[in-house]
Amino acid sequence: MMKEVKFAVEGLSCPDCSKKIEQALAAQKGVKEAKVIFTTGSVKVKFDDEVITLDDIKRVIKDFGYSV
Repeated sequence: MMKEVKFAVEGLSCPDCSKKIEQALAAQKGVKEAKVIFTTGSVKVKFDDEVITLDDIKRVIKDFGYSV
């Protein structure tokens, strides 16, 4: 089932970092759309929860060293 979530990411320090996270999320199987908004420190993700979990999505962000 397709879901959409929005949550805060702490510590985003530059637009390039935001773009890298966005690209990494978009590359995940089951993620339909990912948008990282540097100015607000937020992430919006549309995903199929039968393919990828919210915890998996958060883990991708945490692997970049950010808190979710």
